[in-house]
Amino acid sequence: MGRSDRTILLLGLLVIVLLGVGYYFLLLSPLLGRLDQSAQARDAKQAQLASLRQEVAQLEAVRRNASETERQLLELSKRVPTQPEIPTLVVQIEEIADNAGVAQLSIEPGTPGPPPGGGDYSVVPVTMSFEGTYDQLQLFLEDTRNLARLVTVNKVSYCLIAPSGGAQVECPVADVDTSGTGESTTVEGVEQMLKVEIEAEVYFQPSVEPSNVPATAAPAPPQTTTPQETTTPQPQETTSAP
Repeated sequence: MGRSDRTILLLGLLVIVLLGVGYYFLLLSPLLGRLDQSAQARDAKQAQLASLRQEVAQLEAVRRNASETERQLLELSKRVPTQPEIPTLVVQIEEIADNAGVAQLSIEPGTPGPPPGGGDYSVVPVTMSFEGTYDQLQLFLEDTRNLARLVTVNKVSYCLIAPSGGAQVECPVADVDTSGTGESTTVEGVEQMLKVEIEAEVYFQPSVEPSNVPATAAPAPPQTTTPQETTTPQPQETTSAP
């Protein structure tokens, strides 16, 4: 093969390479880029569709449970009066104490105030103390939870009382786990007397007075927000040495 033939062959190969490179950069590369963008857009739409389906499922669950939720809100509203009604509460707690058989009952209501997280109801702290056995304490807490008025027990603490003379043992008041998940231990002598202190809250929801609404303004719709019911915590039994 002569030199001219080799030159023509090399030039032909070079042209083919240049055509391949040009095809890749001018046609194939943009096409691959568009395909990649289409795949990303498809993945994003699929993720959005999955999110919408999840929201629809949640809304459907809310719709199915709407009647039960309304019933629970109505029951809570019935347990939250429009006034503090502390004297009535004191009478109810005294009846609970008599039923439980505790002694030396003391009830100290605090000053009403707004809830920490905000809301259209008011909170009244109540501190209750008495003397009784562990079984009597359990019965007192159970009756408090079943009270017609909503009562939230936030803290229960107690210490042992010496058998002779009824004098209190030198011990710090034992804080009780209010989460309801702690495991309890056994008290030596369940019938031994305890000095108990309970910190609780009651609620009231003042109604909107029509006289407070300006004559030119439309009356405000009644509020239905009520405090969330909280399960009465079960105390952990603790033993203190004399």
